[in-house]
Amino acid sequence: MGDSGGAEVRTENRGIDNNGATNDDETPVRPDLVISVQPTNGGDRAQLPVSTLDWRSTPRGQFIPVNGLDFLIGVSNLLIQQTVELTDLTSKIESENRYIVRIPYGEALFIASETSSSTQRCLCGTGRAFSMHLHDSTRQEAMVFTRRLAAASCCFPCRLQEIKVVTPPGDYVGRVQQQCTWLVPFYLVRDANDDVLFVVEGPEALLRSALLISEFKIMTSDSLRVVGKIAHGWDRELNSFITKIQMPAPAVQPKHKALILAAAFLLEYTYFETPRSSCCSCC
Repeated sequence: MGDSGGAEVRTENRGIDNNGATNDDETPVRPDLVISVQPTNGGDRAQLPVSTLDWRSTPRGQFIPVNGLDFLIGVSNLLIQQTVELTDLTSKIESENRYIVRIPYGEALFIASETSSSTQRCLCGTGRAFSMHLHDSTRQEAMVFTRRLAAASCCFPCRLQEIKVVTPPGDYVGRVQQQCTWLVPFYLVRDANDDVLFVVEGPEALLRSALLISEFKIMTSDSLRVVGKIAHGWDRELNSFITKIQMPAPAVQPKHKALILAAAFLLEYTYFETPRSSCCSCC
């Protein structure tokens, strides 16, 4: 009598509004069917949105970055600061560089890390080929700068400096291409269609060492008007050498700003960095 009453109670509590309800036969659950791990987002990306409301250096307010390039929205000035590696202090051999790309007196937008061959770092010094991986505040790769092994001297005009910009999952953004000149460094900033967007022109100098502390002008494609600059010098507040970028006003698209940032990294290695050891002086 008691057993039949309990069965009636279990039948009533089964849920008459749920047509998909199943009968419980009170058998123990198999261990391999028990969910013991909660689902994840499928990666190491930080939670979105990433608030920019409290950023001290930009008036753009809060926005939700969908990809890494979106962190360049509203940015008109950037700083590139190289971090100090222990191997740089104890060894004469070049190491893979690390950089922080930040807003002046504000937050870090990207962490840049170099990937290169130890053989080229030893033989070619600052002229080595590398891939620069930039990760944003969500710990995801925002863009990749790829520089080929080439000479900065016009004694080798067939293979001058060039750096390409690619964004995940492999979208080609454009490239920065050096032109053959004898005294004035001259670079073309090209988009994905190979159209010239900007021209980067340096000061007149015969020796590479004379450009260590200098200012490069960012000009329009016809080289008639200066719209920005890339400068390298000593910062008293940070007590280190930094590269400053003043973005062109026409470069409203984040991918154009990424090309200017790539040009700054190319100049950083070609002129602004002091080589520790290089068997090939023309690199």
